Amino acid sequence: MSFLLTSTKTIKLFFAHSSSRDDEKLRVKLESHLSSLQPLRVSINWHKSQTLPGRDWKQESYQHLNTSEVIVLLVSPDFLAADDCMKITRRAMERQSAGKATVIPVKLRPIDNWQATPFGHLQCLPYNGEPITSRFWPRQDDAFVNIVEKIREEVEKIQEEQRELQLIRDQQKSEIFASINHFISNHFLNRITPSINIPTISVSIAASVIGVAVLLGFFNSSPEMQVNNLLTQGQDKVDRRDYQGASEDYTQAIKIAPKNIDAYIKRGDVRYSLKDYQAAIQDYTQAIQIAPQNTDAYIKRGKSRHFLKNYQAAIQDYTQAIRLSPDLPDSYRYRGSIYDKNLPNKQQAIKDYQKAETLYKKQGAKDNLKEMRSRLKRLQQKKP
Repeated sequence: MSFLLTSTKTIKLFFAHSSSRDDEKLRVKLESHLSSLQPLRVSINWHKSQTLPGRDWKQESYQHLNTSEVIVLLVSPDFLAADDCMKITRRAMERQSAGKATVIPVKLRPIDNWQATPFGHLQCLPYNGEPITSRFWPRQDDAFVNIVEKIREEVEKIQEEQRELQLIRDQQKSEIFASINHFISNHFLNRITPSINIPTISVSIAASVIGVAVLLGFFNSSPEMQVNNLLTQGQDKVDRRDYQGASEDYTQAIKIAPKNIDAYIKRGDVRYSLKDYQAAIQDYTQAIQIAPQNTDAYIKRGKSRHFLKNYQAAIQDYTQAIRLSPDLPDSYRYRGSIYDKNLPNKQQAIKDYQKAETLYKKQGAKDNLKEMRSRLKRLQQKKP
């Protein structure tokens, strides 16, 4: 008989949204529909909306984001234009790439060139891909019902996976426990108990107690669990700007799992924040060696090389990032900056800035779009 209970834990849902008045109205309507998820043992957390007065909403948001199994992005032009929303989006996509969360984008309002967004390749809601506010949804409640139904399906899928995984773990633990119990009884306790007249049943109980202690210690210290805890702990420290502490956590995670791409990139990020660009380059290079198709690692290594004035190498990294992901505007922006300011090539700089401008416009990234237009204007007015 198994001594462990098979059950599912509470599923955490995190909803990210902009603070615009239009988006907030739609968020409130969605919240009323989400009450139907309560019987499923779900915990719903909102970006900003649930933060109490006097609390740091950014820190609380990232704490929820880093531990949620389902991340729902309520997308609108205001969402894409908000820096904090896009930072949350990048973190959400990192967690999905690492297999730690499911990201579900929801179209609140019309978006130009949806495919160019960081989540454009994901299946979005409502089911027909039409925004909640479009004419395709004359009754917005129908759109919200569809969204909640699909979220429920995802939650039930995760819970079923949890149950199956727990059954496998219970079986493995029972088998290991039986082996430990047998070993302790035959090779340890049975050798010492005859001399002190301990009853046989007590030997069995003692073996079971020791076996459980050993077993729980074994599973609680599994490498995967240790790495996940260290990555989450490191991210919490980054949110508090404790970069040195975060670097130590990521270093420990790498020692346990030398092939963990997430740990290398995150340690590279904190080393970049500490202006240790050479060390950051080493981490990004290691990530690239493990996963040569990782666009993010090329962009970040390019930025580090840029700061070290290794301009040709930085251009090579940005160019490779463009080959891998031609719809990401940052690569064009950074490469254009080198041609603009460091290795003067006016025509190439204009070409890169124009491409970045087009992509930022499609994303609705207003601040970046304004910056690109300002740079283009300066260059185009500049005398040869």
